Amino acid sequence: MPQKPDKFLPALYGGIIMGVISGVPLLGIVNCLCCAGIMFGGFMAVYFYKKQLTAEMDAMTNSDAIGLGAFAGVFGAVVATILSGLFLLLLGNVAGQMIMRLMESSNVLSNMPPEARAQMEQSMEQQGLSIVSVIANFVIHPLFGLLGGLIGYAVFRKRDDKNKPSSVTGSVQPS
Repeated sequence: MPQKPDKFLPALYGGIIMGVISGVPLLGIVNCLCCAGIMFGGFMAVYFYKKQLTAEMDAMTNSDAIGLGAFAGVFGAVVATILSGLFLLLLGNVAGQMIMRLMESSNVLSNMPPEARAQMEQSMEQQGLSIVSVIANFVIHPLFGLLGGLIGYAVFRKRDDKNKPSSVTGSVQPS
């Protein structure tokens, strides 16, 4: 029986998708929906892996999907960190400026205490990547990539096993 395909390229592709969604300033808003962009990258890693499987190979397992999603998350964290740094360097904090303008137009800032407003404006003007955001990328991306991998496994697994009767001896079958 042939070996299963390598997980490197599917995880890399899923990580690139994940990193682009997270690292591009306004596209990252998708992650406000329960990290949907990050989970999508893990999901796509499982999809790319499933496309490489042939009928002669062992079926994909949930541990394959978990590994793919987490591995894609590591790649996604690297890509997102690099893209975020590049966009901050080239364009400044575009997303922060947009959020501040939106808050000003909706009069949210006028109802804030002056100290809170000053702190928010200072944090939005801050340039560069903080070590906290980089560490958060390397925690959040693999975790939610793993969840996306599990969702991908639920979608792409073989359906044949679901309809087979239990082969456990001594089990009582309902009549």
